[in-house]
Amino acid sequence: MRSQTAVLCTVLCVMLLFGLSGCLGQSLSLSDIANRYDDGRTDPIMTKDKDVGRDAYELIVSKGYRAERHSVKTEDGYILGMIRIVGTPNNDDDKGEEGPCPGSGRKPPVLLQHGLIDSCATWVMNMPSQSLGFVLADLGYDVWLGNNRGNSYSQKHESLEEGFDAWEKDFWDFSWQEMAEYDLPAEINYILEETGSDHISYIGHSQGTTQAFAAFSLPEFRDLARKVRVHIALAPVAYVGNTESLGFQAAAHLDVARNLAQIPELQVFMNQLLGTGTGADLLKSLIPTLCDTLLGDCDKETGGGEEFHDGLFNSGMMGSLFGLPDMKHLNQSRIPVYLAHMPEGTSIRNLIHWSQAVKSKKFRKFDVGSCPSTETCPNTYKYGQGYPPDYDLSNYRVPTVLISGSKDPISNRKDVRKLVGELAETPGVLVRSKELSSYDHNDFTISIDGNE
Repeated sequence: MRSQTAVLCTVLCVMLLFGLSGCLGQSLSLSDIANRYDDGRTDPIMTKDKDVGRDAYELIVSKGYRAERHSVKTEDGYILGMIRIVGTPNNDDDKGEEGPCPGSGRKPPVLLQHGLIDSCATWVMNMPSQSLGFVLADLGYDVWLGNNRGNSYSQKHESLEEGFDAWEKDFWDFSWQEMAEYDLPAEINYILEETGSDHISYIGHSQGTTQAFAAFSLPEFRDLARKVRVHIALAPVAYVGNTESLGFQAAAHLDVARNLAQIPELQVFMNQLLGTGTGADLLKSLIPTLCDTLLGDCDKETGGGEEFHDGLFNSGMMGSLFGLPDMKHLNQSRIPVYLAHMPEGTSIRNLIHWSQAVKSKKFRKFDVGSCPSTETCPNTYKYGQGYPPDYDLSNYRVPTVLISGSKDPISNRKDVRKLVGELAETPGVLVRSKELSSYDHNDFTISIDGNE
């Protein structure tokens, strides 16, 4: 269990180091953390079935925590939904007098940002002792869960037609570039204003790390980056040229797939299916069939077919769906809950941006169109040059911890090492880089044994 212990231990140690400067005299160990969960909330039977129909806010309050819904407007008019955990079953102290900074009258704020076609629910889908959002709240942190534009919590705009009814192209005309340049700055500034804090800690997963690497490398966000004490990057992604994900590779190198994805009428249809929650609703409606027929019953404690069930998961057939090839760290009885939150929505343009990144092997902005004449090229009109500009990581200054998994097909080892090399060139930026030998892409958010 060393690797499982390492991921939670590393996150917490770094939080204590960077998020709590000035909070001296407070020491915590993993046994202290474990003692916080010596109650009925760790019972895996407690919410196994009920959680399937719950959104992130309902998942939080169903475990006895208090939460708030917040709306954040970006500079380009998108309305992002955020959730703040403000009270815990063990400690309902809003001022954090028993938290990591006792006597300070404040809780250190931390923002958790999800990955591709995901949402803030990813941080609270397991039991409290197994979900990072709950763990940090129990330790006395001011936990904020972010949601990028286009997912099921952020489908409103101040002037465009709302996402759930939007057949117009404008609402979905975004990729992770806009998430970096608009969503992340809006969320951080909102949290700092609401809390009165001068600094914030940031934990990103997958695409949540991508938008941070992009935003904090831009000169216009240099002042914002100074307000981030630490960036803990789980399954870090900047480069994806060596990805082993078959889906990513196919999207990048099959011309027919890329061309079809850019047909306006098809984009409208796919945005409606993927972006507005229709796809997620369809998948949710199929959960009983998936579990009972295909998986030999997800709940092994109440259903049959255990031998078939174990064989199917050990073969990796379902694991590839989650980016978890061997399903080693997954609570299989929670699969209906995971499926109920996948996909959470994004735009086809965002997926195209990822396909471009795979093919180009570069960390750069969205390619709106290259052409022989730079004078009439769409890229020239948008960027002032015939090709999309790269994000210059030599300008990135946020202290960063990279935690990757050797079995991760998306955050590939070669690409992570390239990122490590670039960050290491700037003194004080790369605090630590750690590879966990048994972790896959989504283990970092839904693993059940990270604190053992």
